[in-house]
Amino acid sequence: MTNSIDQTTDSGKTVTCPQCGKSFTCSLSPACWCATRVVPIEVKEHLAERYTTCVCSTCLDELIAKAGSGESA
Repeated sequence: MTNSIDQTTDSGKTVTCPQCGKSFTCSLSPACWCATRVVPIEVKEHLAERYTTCVCSTCLDELIAKAGSGESA
């Protein structure tokens, strides 16, 4: 896997989503956008098995929706 950290800003790191390739900001803190999501354990496991970095909000929301509908991630 390639390094997905592109640059650091005051609001966090600009990273590239390993799932879709979109750039997004990750603050690596409780104030990050992802802290507002309720992520099911199966989604956390799916992400941990596949990636070493965060995914973007669109991909995370899609994975959460699939888990909620009973689809495989």
